[in-house]
Amino acid sequence: MMSTHTPAMALDTGTSSDAEETLSLAAKERVAAAITVILTESGALTDEQIVEKYNARALAHSSVPQVTAQRIRTARAKLVRIGHVRDAGELAYSRLGNRATAWTLS
Repeated sequence: MMSTHTPAMALDTGTSSDAEETLSLAAKERVAAAITVILTESGALTDEQIVEKYNARALAHSSVPQVTAQRIRTARAKLVRIGHVRDAGELAYSRLGNRATAWTLS
């Protein structure tokens, strides 16, 4: 029987890792801190909602670095890995109506 499985793409060893290195440790910590404040103030949010609130905060506060939505999601994922944020277990949806995970502080 012939497999129809498509092999996974190799990890991007160029642009993504280069982008990771351009953000200082202090800036990464400020991104994580802003996400924590947003979740403290707002309760459970989807990544889409976190990005929206983060961008508004970055425009209002010069201490919050302007970063991409991907950087914000990466920072949120790290907060999950270290146990500061968890799946809220709530039914949540994206703007397009797709199921989405709502995140909350642990």
